[in-house]
Amino acid sequence: MAVENASADAIAAATPASRDRYIDALRVLALGGVIMGHYLMGVVSWAPGEPIGFTNILELEPWTRWGTLILQVMPLFFAVGGFAHAVAWRSLARRNGGYADYVAARVGRLIKPALIYVGVWMVAGLVIAQLWPQTAPILQLVGQLLWFIGIYLIAAAFAPALLRAHDRFGIWALVALVAAAAAVDVIRLTGINDGVKWLNFAFVWLAIHQLGFFYADGAHNRIGSRRLGAAMFVTGTAALILLVTLGPYGISMVSFAGEELSNLTPPTVALLAFAIAQVGVALLVRGWATRRLERPRTWKAVVIAGSVAMTAFLWHFTALVAVNGLWWWLGPDTSPQGGSAAWWWSKLLLLIPYLALVVALVLVFRRFERFQTQPLAGPTLWRTLVAAVGVACGVVGMIGFAVVGFRGIADLYTVKAVGVPMSAVTSCALVVASAVLTSLAVRRASVAP
Repeated sequence: MAVENASADAIAAATPASRDRYIDALRVLALGGVIMGHYLMGVVSWAPGEPIGFTNILELEPWTRWGTLILQVMPLFFAVGGFAHAVAWRSLARRNGGYADYVAARVGRLIKPALIYVGVWMVAGLVIAQLWPQTAPILQLVGQLLWFIGIYLIAAAFAPALLRAHDRFGIWALVALVAAAAAVDVIRLTGINDGVKWLNFAFVWLAIHQLGFFYADGAHNRIGSRRLGAAMFVTGTAALILLVTLGPYGISMVSFAGEELSNLTPPTVALLAFAIAQVGVALLVRGWATRRLERPRTWKAVVIAGSVAMTAFLWHFTALVAVNGLWWWLGPDTSPQGGSAAWWWSKLLLLIPYLALVVALVLVFRRFERFQTQPLAGPTLWRTLVAAVGVACGVVGMIGFAVVGFRGIADLYTVKAVGVPMSAVTSCALVVASAVLTSLAVRRASVAP
């Protein structure tokens, strides 16, 4: 730990004045919000002679749905990703880097730690299913968090092309994505074609991701962070109020069983309006937050948290399962009813061991979030094609895990993801292929095909 602390001190001290520290802080905030949100929303239930059940407090207590307006922070992460991808691609282009170099740098940072997570849970899933067959629904849920990586890979993969559109058409590229998302909702809600709704996994998240391009261009400096933030907050909030009160959309920005229309799975224009308002809030407080991030201790904390943020995101669900599993094993014969006073007290009781387990898992797996800068391979057609196929495998594999999880590995339990049958084994093969292909695409020319 002393070495890590010294390393963090060195990185914090060496931070150039030109670095936007606020972006790093927002990334940590977004992933931290997910870690706490999943803990607060998860309801595990059991009783003598009954299988373990898992549901969402949003389903049981309608008032908690308003809390998603605070805890749903994924839009911030996608907007920050847009900024990061724009900066990365422009830097590579200046140094004659190619699409494969970009994929290896940006996508590899997700695939490598995710592949470790997948490998551990493929083994754990086999063992747990044999010892405790009643945990099958929980094993299915353990892969659910990988939906984020699957969709984020789409945003990362299309970033160079969308950045070119942004550079050429400016705000009209964003308007086109917003219009496409709105058109999908209209087609879906009017009953013309329900299947078209899945396209909004791309259109909505890509539109939110596109907001980061404007930040990378310095729009907040030209217009003023507070002025731009206020305009976005008012516009997004007004649109969300209209969509919720006059339209068919609910207030929850997180999915739960039994809702008539989910704003997240797939995303809707209501989530897009919420995202615009949320980014507006982030811009409103940017000046205040930036001043505090100049403090050495504050910035050092962000550096440490940022260096393990993806590891914490990947493994927090494991900590959640472990804590609830131990409580089921060692605790009362019947779990408290979700939403009751006893249940909320249990959440408070289990919070410390939950966070302690997250920290322990981070200490074990953080090494897989470290990357060495590789020499640029350069832009060639075959490298681009191999990298693109690698990303596609990663997207499909992650989405597959999001629906099937690690359930029924031995008997190839299958669930349809966007109409395509997927098993844990198939999903694992695709993620492995993604890691192999994205690495192959940047092999040095002396050993390249």
